[in-house]
Amino acid sequence: MIQWWPSVRTRQFIPLTLAILLAGCSLNTPVPQTGLQAPAQWNQAADSSVWPEARWWTQYNAPQLSQLMAQARVGNLDLASAATRLLQADAQLRQSGAALLPSIDGSASGRRGGNSGDGDVSSGFNASLNASYEIDFWGRNRAAVEAAAANLNASRYDLEALAITTDASVASSWFQLVENQARLQLARDNLAAAEQVLNIVEARYRYGADDSLAVSQQRALVAQLRANLPALEQQTLQLRNSLALLLGQGPDFTLGALPTMDDIAVPEPGAGLPSELLNRRPDIRASEQRLLAANANLTAARAALYPSIQLTGSYGAQSSALSDLVSNPLNPWSLAAGLTQPIFDGGRLRAQVEISEASQQESLIGYQRAILDALIDADTALGALQQARRQYQLQQAATAESELAFELAQARYKAGAIDLQNLLDTQRSYFQSQDSLVQQRAAWLLATVDLYRALGGGWQDVPVS
Repeated sequence: MIQWWPSVRTRQFIPLTLAILLAGCSLNTPVPQTGLQAPAQWNQAADSSVWPEARWWTQYNAPQLSQLMAQARVGNLDLASAATRLLQADAQLRQSGAALLPSIDGSASGRRGGNSGDGDVSSGFNASLNASYEIDFWGRNRAAVEAAAANLNASRYDLEALAITTDASVASSWFQLVENQARLQLARDNLAAAEQVLNIVEARYRYGADDSLAVSQQRALVAQLRANLPALEQQTLQLRNSLALLLGQGPDFTLGALPTMDDIAVPEPGAGLPSELLNRRPDIRASEQRLLAANANLTAARAALYPSIQLTGSYGAQSSALSDLVSNPLNPWSLAAGLTQPIFDGGRLRAQVEISEASQQESLIGYQRAILDALIDADTALGALQQARRQYQLQQAATAESELAFELAQARYKAGAIDLQNLLDTQRSYFQSQDSLVQQRAAWLLATVDLYRALGGGWQDVPVS
């Protein structure tokens, strides 16, 4: 008779034998390469080669902004939702890892019966343990664990990428709110200045120095400036509510007094080499992990085409008395091994391999796109920052000239050297130049935020267990 199970003496060599077989027979799918190479330098040189710090928002010297960042990290609902997805991925990894371990089931039952005529009563008790274990001969279960681990890492990187985006959104919304406050205050100041000019025009009209047309023109300008206020006030409300939503709060959100534009420092972010960016942005790392997961899924799909070996064992106990259930020497037990080979499944397993191959290619393309997007995003943000700084400096010079021209025009108009039309043109130019200067300083600040985001927000990968 052929003995399938080895004797007790040879059973100690089973783990070593299985390890050798698993090492030799497990399938390995090589990870495809992107074929991309980062440029040696950026098209626009950065102010320095130092990467941003993790708490980059402290460079603006705005305590209120730092407080809002802390509130967003705690209250933002998108971050909370991403955190739950991370918990799901962690549970999925533990679920996949369970396939590498044996499963043991226990059962117990009892019965009592007899005949009503003779009064005989009999009792019976049963207890059994059933164990099963699939030998991961081709590495299918191990590949499933690797895929789950990669998906867990991708979820973690997704959370970090969302945190960076949230930080940038909070900073951008806050800067736009400060900008809108400055523009609103400027509009009110310009309205007051226009009303003062109107008083002068009306006085000159009363004394016959100006006609009714001059009065109507200045009144029209005052009315137009007054009509601009409601739109700015509504925009302030919208920006405030958008900021509240980012913080996970409602319309009753209390912000406090905002600083002025000049109180906010404009930092000079640095950037390292383009090749270093690949490890500085979590969205790139997430795409990389998804490629690894797709690669592992392809390995698992290919392994499913080969035979699977299942080991099963059972141990039972039977007794007419519950106290003798364990001590009964006649307890049945069994050990068995089975091999299953797919023969015909209508092409289902082969189709799954093709699906996994296409998914791997899709993940590779997504990884390539993530790298290119990041490189272009950072290079564009560097150029935008330099242009925003230059535009602000040019606008500063233009606003200074417009202010001087308005002061001269006011003096000459009072002296009767120029007519009202010249004064109105100079006045409009000065008001528009002031408003453009505020917007351009805000654009400069927003460009720094966009660069911090494009550079990964100072993020660094910290390995976790």
